[in-house]
Amino acid sequence: MLMTQAKSLQILDRARRFALHLPVYYRESESAPWMKGTTENISHTGVLFVSSSPLAPETPLDLRLKVAVRSKSSGPAEVRCKGLVVRQEPRNAPHSPIALAVAISDYRIVRQQSANGDPGGAA
Repeated sequence: MLMTQAKSLQILDRARRFALHLPVYYRESESAPWMKGTTENISHTGVLFVSSSPLAPETPLDLRLKVAVRSKSSGPAEVRCKGLVVRQEPRNAPHSPIALAVAISDYRIVRQQSANGDPGGAA
């Protein structure tokens, strides 16, 4: 009975996931080049995204997520994150063989002047 209660509490403590499929740019912290993936789900504590390149757990990452903002007075926004790979999940797709689960340690929202899909700049 205690094991069931512990699992129930763990599920309740887990952050709510949102199934959003957004482009994500990522790289090992402070290195180049940026690689592109697609998110599968996002929460305020982490992100799961499909990648063509596996990365080992404990790898620190810089992440950039483009988000649409419906406002006449401002351009698109980007969420810039620092995170750590916590696990890999295999996928059955020829060009996206792996999904990476990343715990987010820090983030900020940056408004952009142009909507050109280039990740450019530092996270």
